[in-house]
Amino acid sequence: MRKWSTGLLAGAMLVLPAMVLWAPRAYAQDLVVGLPTTPPNIVHMSVLIAQDLDLYKKHGISVKTIAQAGGVHVYRAMLAGNADIGMVPGSVAIVGVSKGSPARIIYVNTPKFEASMVARPNVPTMADLKGKRIGIQEPGGFADINSRAVLRAANVDAKEVNFVSIATEDVPALVADQVDTGILHVEQEMLAKSKVPGIHAIARMWELQPKTLYLAAAATDKTIKEKPAQLTAFIKANMEATRLMYSDKAKVMPILVKHTGYPQKIVEESFDFLVKECIWDANTGLGAERFEFTAGLMTKVGNIAEGKTPKPDDVIHAAFAKDAIKELGEWKGPVCPTPVL
Repeated sequence: MRKWSTGLLAGAMLVLPAMVLWAPRAYAQDLVVGLPTTPPNIVHMSVLIAQDLDLYKKHGISVKTIAQAGGVHVYRAMLAGNADIGMVPGSVAIVGVSKGSPARIIYVNTPKFEASMVARPNVPTMADLKGKRIGIQEPGGFADINSRAVLRAANVDAKEVNFVSIATEDVPALVADQVDTGILHVEQEMLAKSKVPGIHAIARMWELQPKTLYLAAAATDKTIKEKPAQLTAFIKANMEATRLMYSDKAKVMPILVKHTGYPQKIVEESFDFLVKECIWDANTGLGAERFEFTAGLMTKVGNIAEGKTPKPDDVIHAAFAKDAIKELGEWKGPVCPTPVL
């Protein structure tokens, strides 16, 4: 199943239900990292690239990954102690802090909101969405929330479209003309295009919401206190993996194909597009602007109580990422240079 079971807003509202208790792990010095999709999307691949290229081993740690059905589930697993690091939506981590969760964001390598509304040829632009069939998995889920964001940007009332519940995977429904749109990751978009010429993106979420924080690495205060060296090593390995995505396509491509399960042609086309859009941050990704915007948005929509909006310093624990930069140096390109915190 390939999905984020909740969107940025819906997921944020589900951060703090009762937690599941998990059995203790056998290897306390290793890191367990929770990933939010299975199979992984290309945008989430830095952890697995670092693993397959032995970058964790290079920095003296071993990493085990666990896949969950969405970022909120990853966050819960991290809070429960089943994962040392959770790769989670920025909104979920920020709302969690506002509600007293003992966890902080330590690193961001995917700040841009990588998702798109993709449409059949009968929907040339966002303005043409009236009367169309909008594919969603469930009310309040990832596709629902982001489809409504596109509708708002297009000044189209949600009552003027038809929401259609579809299976987890959007591509078959879009290809089979069961819906007119779907919220897809880039490789899903490219796969749909290969099957139905004329399918195209009518909205990029990273353009509609350019300041929204997408995916972050979070850890509990307990893990931060007990495993500082391991967390620093994790960040260094992921920075190196991200830099390889920008500098050595030949090295990372077989790993992307293996883990995503997509045809190599689709993976290459998707990867080239993501690089062109500079989706990843090859430095720390911990600038304050995205945190402030996302926290403000969560407060505006009611997911954070008035007076409880956290400040960047409440959410960010930057020491490990700063140490990683000291050792690796700042990434200055030539592809996609990003400012350092």
